[in-house]
Amino acid sequence: MNNNVKVRQLPKKTFLYIAILVIAGILAVFIVKDGKAQKATKILTQLGFTKVSNVSVFSKTEFLNEGTNVKGYQYSLKFIDLTTQKECRGFILKDFKGKIAKDLECK
Repeated sequence: MNNNVKVRQLPKKTFLYIAILVIAGILAVFIVKDGKAQKATKILTQLGFTKVSNVSVFSKTEFLNEGTNVKGYQYSLKFIDLTTQKECRGFILKDFKGKIAKDLECK
């Protein structure tokens, strides 16, 4: 028996397309992550935390306030408050009517 099986090689253009898609995917992840951090920083400045650094958002979830039937977003995050030099973590809430609430613990 003769097992001479020829394998078709992928064209070089295919490798180029795959590389472009991988790079675009990595860029998209970083852009979304940075966008969440910027939105959370804007909400923190409205809450009175003017000087913050190292804002990292763990999750952004949509919620519904059943009492008022208003939707909004909840950010669970961690940041460093530069005015008090404390690390804070917790939740901030912003509904679509512009009301803001916080549940933060600073140590």
